[in-house]
Amino acid sequence: MATVPGLVSVIIVNWNGGRSLPEVLQAVRGQRYEPIEIIVVDNGSIDGSIALLEAGPSIRLIKNSRNLGFAAANNQALQVARGEFVLLLNNDAILTPEYVRALVADLKSDPRRGSACGKLLRPTQGHAVALIDSAGHVMYRNLWPTNRGEAEPDGPEFDRSMEVFGVCAAAGLYSRAMLDDVAVDGEVLDSTFFAYLEDVDLDWRARLRGWTSWYDAGAIAYHQRGGTGLWFSTAIQRHILKNRLLMGIKNEGGPDLYRRLPGIVAFTAAKAVQNLLTRPGALLGFVDVVRLLPSTMRKRRLIQRNRRVEPAALERWYQPYPYRRKIREGRLGRSRRVGEAVPR
Repeated sequence: MATVPGLVSVIIVNWNGGRSLPEVLQAVRGQRYEPIEIIVVDNGSIDGSIALLEAGPSIRLIKNSRNLGFAAANNQALQVARGEFVLLLNNDAILTPEYVRALVADLKSDPRRGSACGKLLRPTQGHAVALIDSAGHVMYRNLWPTNRGEAEPDGPEFDRSMEVFGVCAAAGLYSRAMLDDVAVDGEVLDSTFFAYLEDVDLDWRARLRGWTSWYDAGAIAYHQRGGTGLWFSTAIQRHILKNRLLMGIKNEGGPDLYRRLPGIVAFTAAKAVQNLLTRPGALLGFVDVVRLLPSTMRKRRLIQRNRRVEPAALERWYQPYPYRRKIREGRLGRSRRVGEAVPR
């Protein structure tokens, strides 16, 4: 499908998000940028979301009878999106009016810049200082990705715009040229992931193709992450275990992999023990990896054959994992709950 120059396609995947959708859509319509098209994919909501969306003006609605997951639903929308730029937006992320305009300018300023994000903050909920939800993605040497600054108080270190490993798909703007360039088997997001880490996998594939990502500290959005506690459920932790390993199988490589491999194995074992003690059903993620291994290896061959950047060039992005701090906080490989106190 031919893209429309300057058009931003805003894609929202909805699953029972009726309470937050009106504010999300109002913020999109209030952007000081045009043109914008809005595409919503509903994953079988039963909370009245469909009626709300059908009554709303200028929305292209795709209705699924069941929850196909975040990745597959976004891929559906991408098949009909016409924008030169694509904003993937969670159904609980509220944009400030200049958000889209700022990020479009960021992408236009560098032809190899494939994605950009602003400063995502969490609702203050009584905190004197707003907490960071995401200031871009960080990849650790042990193959654990996270949001830069997640659950930390906003401060001067997050006021500087900079290149980052990748961006959070809760409110990430992408060049359509980049998305098409890194697609594998016609999929931009890997549908086998279902949900979680599919945006980091996209970051990594883009890096291997020579694309970069930008964090714009002046573009602000608010994201109510984890408000339902789903992050801590057995089903989600199973997906996270599976997706982290599949992501590494597809994208990892380079001479320093063997130096980092013991840390990857040790961290995976530690997380397995943690799940065994708290939610043993999540360990079925290992079974999922074995089941998906043949198709994942085929994807790996395609990704590695088509890369433009040698894996060794990405080593500077792999940061040392803060084991002591994480163990002291009791948060090995997890983020804080919304509203949880920040250790001092």
